Amino acid sequence: MNIRSLATLLVSTFMLFISHASAQDTSWSTPNEDDLRKVITGATLTGEVKAEPPFNFTEFLGPDGKSRGKMIQCCKPEEVATKGMPYAGEWNLEKDNLCLTYEGEDQKICWTLQVNGDRFRMMNQQFGRVGEGQIRPGNPDNL
Repeated sequence: MNIRSLATLLVSTFMLFISHASAQDTSWSTPNEDDLRKVITGATLTGEVKAEPPFNFTEFLGPDGKSRGKMIQCCKPEEVATKGMPYAGEWNLEKDNLCLTYEGEDQKICWTLQVNGDRFRMMNQQFGRVGEGQIRPGNPDNL
């Protein structure tokens, strides 16, 4: 599968098969743009997207605005860094949201992130909560 197909799969999966669960509680904050930038710049987001089928991902958000990641169909999170399919793109922050554009794609995907310590939830206004995982400092998976 080429990078364009991967990007299309990611976009399609995010947009078409997303859970509508969006429960919120007070232990999860939604950081403003400045705070979010501090938390995710130069960090790796690793987690699961609750799609059909679900998949695990790990994605490094470089200080240069580039993103590099790998994904694997669920549920083998321990294999995502070694056996996952690589992808790349660009990221930025817009109106307190993390926005990603993957190589070969024009469509941007924006997520509201809720943060609780080193954990995150990905939410989209249209679909609700769709993923969750861990924020890890640096690029531990050498992406």
